[in-house]
Amino acid sequence: MKWQEVRNHYPSQWVIIEVIKATTEDNKRIVEEMSVIDAFGDDSKNAMKQYLFLHRKYRERELYVIHTSCNHLSIEIIPCLNPSFNSHKKK
Repeated sequence: MKWQEVRNHYPSQWVIIEVIKATTEDNKRIVEEMSVIDAFGDDSKNAMKQYLFLHRKYRERELYVIHTSCNHLSIEIIPCLNPSFNSHKKK
């Protein structure tokens, strides 16, 4: 799905999305295709709780929690400041 399709199917809701196709430009993720994993209405607390569960269980998946009131996806990449983090990544 494209972001506009997600917004149309899940108006004014918190959703967990999984990135299917994306590129990186100027420290931002440009998401071209995504799938909706779950929708939570106005329950941001439950959305975040489910996101954390999924993120811990499936670390390799690119997941985000976002509210569909956002006109555009804006996902900024923030470099990890912990130098030991990269040593724990799978190769």
